[in-house]
Amino acid sequence: MRKFLLLAAVTLLGMTATNAQVKFGFGLGYALPTGDIADFTDGGVSAHLELGYGVTEDIDVSFLYTGDFLVGSDLNVDTGVGQISGSVGNVAIGTFMLNGRYYFTKEGFRPYGSLGLGFATIGAVEVDDVSAEVAGSTSNFAFRPALGFKYGVLNMNASYLSAGKAGDISVNDFAINLGLLFTFGGN
Repeated sequence: MRKFLLLAAVTLLGMTATNAQVKFGFGLGYALPTGDIADFTDGGVSAHLELGYGVTEDIDVSFLYTGDFLVGSDLNVDTGVGQISGSVGNVAIGTFMLNGRYYFTKEGFRPYGSLGLGFATIGAVEVDDVSAEVAGSTSNFAFRPALGFKYGVLNMNASYLSAGKAGDISVNDFAINLGLLFTFGGN
């Protein structure tokens, strides 16, 4: 009886593994600040990395890491003397999320909608003429809805990240990313 149960478990595991679709993706893009951080940052780089599983042909679930680095400056140039003074501020946002993606079509060009829920770590640095100081670091609940498409391994999306508040400042951004999303296994 034990041998039969062991054989049944191995067979079931083998059948499940042959239909499994493991997803691995990464990408790079541009992030545009929204909310209060738009007052002192101008834009920056967005990157993401994900590892997931294709639950069905239409639904993926993945662990998603995104990193957004936003920079802004307020420089004063004295043209008579040639002196430059001012300050530079930046905000770094790292998010760890559980992401769900739903594909609207089954083959070829595949538009999708997705939603990521998790937490964000926000760090800010202020650099002026004389010194550099860490303005703060905090962690918050975050969410990230996105619309995009997958064509072959090409993956493009536009997302909105709400990372909560750092003090009284709301931290949000809009990002456009281009990357690759590979599928291993499955039919």
